[in-house]
Amino acid sequence: MYYFFTFVLMSNQRYNYYDPEFTLANVSHDSELLIMITGDYFSFTIIQKASKKVLVWGEQYKLQELKDPQELNEILLADFDSVKIGVLSQSFTIIHDDLYQDNKVADYARYLDTQAGDVVLVNKLDAHNHVIFKLDEALAQTIEQHFDLNMVFFAAKPWIAAVNIAKPYLQPLYVNIEGNTIQLYHIKDGKLDFYNNFRFNNADELMYYIVLTANELNINLDATSVILSGDITVSDKKIQRVSDLLPKVDFNQNQVVMLPSGFISHQILMLAGLTLCESLVVN
Repeated sequence: MYYFFTFVLMSNQRYNYYDPEFTLANVSHDSELLIMITGDYFSFTIIQKASKKVLVWGEQYKLQELKDPQELNEILLADFDSVKIGVLSQSFTIIHDDLYQDNKVADYARYLDTQAGDVVLVNKLDAHNHVIFKLDEALAQTIEQHFDLNMVFFAAKPWIAAVNIAKPYLQPLYVNIEGNTIQLYHIKDGKLDFYNNFRFNNADELMYYIVLTANELNINLDATSVILSGDITVSDKKIQRVSDLLPKVDFNQNQVVMLPSGFISHQILMLAGLTLCESLVVN
């Protein structure tokens, strides 16, 4: 049994949280394990399904821990009611439902520059689109060591679902930042107008991708809100240039799960959005 009552800052700057009432003995009855893989790291949470209460949360674990659990052995290998895994793949293509056909997945996969051993997966991205994305061989093998690839979702799917639980009157530009990857999402007339993700190395590049996207979509950033989420804080240097130069910047306030005191909803938004992904992956 775990008895951590608050956040614990580890020596490698990794945060963990355990609810004082959490025990591994009852995880199989009404709990789900959510895992989000971004780059070489993953974060996870255990959610009580009936109440959507966060029982356990941890971030910034190396993928080796997912493949060969040591510190998280008892948690990752427990018999959960359900497991969902998000992967922030940068190799993907989005196909509108009017053009999508199940028997043409191999054709769509040609846009992904697949290599031998890569695994191609398909998700229903939203109400109108499918997304085809790939996992490289090493990542697929890491996941398959203890989990089923049918549990895997393209990371934009839970993020978009979490963003859309609250419909704003105006249509902002949504930005999610995880490590050195930025995702951008825009809705027009209630439908997907734009989604993409990019790697960046510094605050200037981060700002560049926001401005570039806005220009391509003819969005006036002086009049349109930029709504941020991800592993960022108010004082984060990665977003200081964004908040300094753009007049309408805010953090996403959508709350998908019941958060413990001290949690900031925008920092767990994409991971928590996995609770909204009920449809199975199509392979």
